[in-house]
Amino acid sequence: MNSQPELFSEGVTEADVAELRAWLLTHGWQTRRQLAEGLGWSERKIREVAEGMGADIVRCGMKDRGFKLTEQLTREDLEAAKQAADAAISQAKKQEAYGLALLRRIHQLVG
Repeated sequence: MNSQPELFSEGVTEADVAELRAWLLTHGWQTRRQLAEGLGWSERKIREVAEGMGADIVRCGMKDRGFKLTEQLTREDLEAAKQAADAAISQAKKQEAYGLALLRRIHQLVG
């Protein structure tokens, strides 16, 4: 029996996406803690499902807003959504820089 099932998850299912979508449709902005308590999911599963939903969901750290369906954004939510987009782009740039630096270092090692 697997003692660490989270490490070997089978990925995000359509049922997972539907469950998160239904929860957010009725609850609006939800923090990761609120989702974990409400859905009975681990933070890892929340992150995986939200990532699997792509741009259909806003993943925002601003003012502890958390997660909200993009289709439910109000005018008041747009600044938080914009900051979430900017943060994602910034993180992607950092990851790309790291990846390229690591490849350079590996090429130095192998000549």
